[in-house]
Amino acid sequence: MTSTSAAPMSGYITTGQAAARIGSTSQYIRELVHGGHLDAIDIGTGERSRFRVSGSSVEKFLADRAVRPTTPEVAA
Repeated sequence: MTSTSAAPMSGYITTGQAAARIGSTSQYIRELVHGGHLDAIDIGTGERSRFRVSGSSVEKFLADRAVRPTTPEVAA
């Protein structure tokens, strides 16, 4: 997880937007951030985190998990 307060907000989306993009929940997105699977910045000012997730890391997450068709073997 990237935690930089000086990072530009351009290219960052809310956990809700990230969840909609991958068809999940905001809670799951926060788990992915805490697990280091998505890059994010914490814009929270108190004890509670408020993440903005890198849009490019969401795209990479999806691309890395894309199912690629395999070529079926042909019986001779």
